[in-house]
Amino acid sequence: ESLQQHRRFLAAVLNTSREPLDAQENALGKAKFYRIIDLYSKRKRDRSKYKRHLLIQYSYEYALSEESRAHFLQTFFQALELSIDGQARVNLSDKKQASELWLKISAFADFLVDNFYLPLKAAARRAPLPSLTSQPAVPDLITDPREDCLIRDRHRCIITHAFDFDEAVTRHKEQTNEAKDDEGRPLFGGNRFLHLEAAPILPHSLAEIGSDPSEESRAKKLTLAILNIFDHGIQDLINECVGTPRNAVTLTKNYHHMFAEFEIYFAQHDGLTHSPHTYRIEAFVPLAMRRELPITRTLRPEGDGESIALPEPRLLALRCALAHVLYYSSVGTYIDELLEKRKEKPTEENEPAELDLFAQLRLDG
Repeated sequence: ESLQQHRRFLAAVLNTSREPLDAQENALGKAKFYRIIDLYSKRKRDRSKYKRHLLIQYSYEYALSEESRAHFLQTFFQALELSIDGQARVNLSDKKQASELWLKISAFADFLVDNFYLPLKAAARRAPLPSLTSQPAVPDLITDPREDCLIRDRHRCIITHAFDFDEAVTRHKEQTNEAKDDEGRPLFGGNRFLHLEAAPILPHSLAEIGSDPSEESRAKKLTLAILNIFDHGIQDLINECVGTPRNAVTLTKNYHHMFAEFEIYFAQHDGLTHSPHTYRIEAFVPLAMRRELPITRTLRPEGDGESIALPEPRLLALRCALAHVLYYSSVGTYIDELLEKRKEKPTEENEPAELDLFAQLRLDG
């Protein structure tokens, strides 16, 4: 049953041949979805370390368009073997039918964690997991965008405006105390100097690796397919942007770490009331750990950086959505525990493969 269920979930996620929902089907599916989630939330027996119903609910609600939310509904109902239009109802007052449905919902939530949220968060934090090791083809597909990002962002952290330490040293050697910043102002006299990094918006490991049949490649393709549910059509954009300045922001090491952990996010302001590429940068960590946040920044290349593309708004919006799902469902904390457990008990070289790449990391049933 577990193998069949896993295959059914895979088929639901990878299904790209569905007809779009019409307005009536979408309304019926939405009402049915919330009824099921509400009933599931009132159960007292779900003792998982994260809120499964909230993971599914927020994965739906934070999808980035009505089309994407409809796609998620279709995936959800196919995975649970339910009709989206209200026919073939499950009698939730029947204990046996209800119990079977609750088990499917729990299993689908765990499937999303094991095959999407966990590998994505592990890749974002650059965790040294065997399943995230780069394929031989990947280095040829991506480059380090740090230099371009520094030029584009005027050698300053987007959040703190601290100037890059290495660049300051170089300019001091060349111009001593007369050195200027990228906007022609005196560099020495009030600036903070810190080591800056190009923080990827989405992990470089998501680079398309062609027809590679390896397990790692299949896992990445599944991750991309689920990202495509969040934002319909995003997969091609990811492949286009990975390894370029469009997929990176310039941050200090501390903020890069927080960004990698999905603890800070960029929420784009309405283009009608703000300049293009204006973001409210916020965090899920205590105020004492984020003195500069929340803050509003407008990303605007100038001078030598004018020809370098700005961070891609759709990628920042996608990352913002994922950060909210991870936080509000508690699955981010749950995944951190799994990754810590993996550090303490590395997988044996000859350990048999599980149904999915990360099933061996489970802390609960």
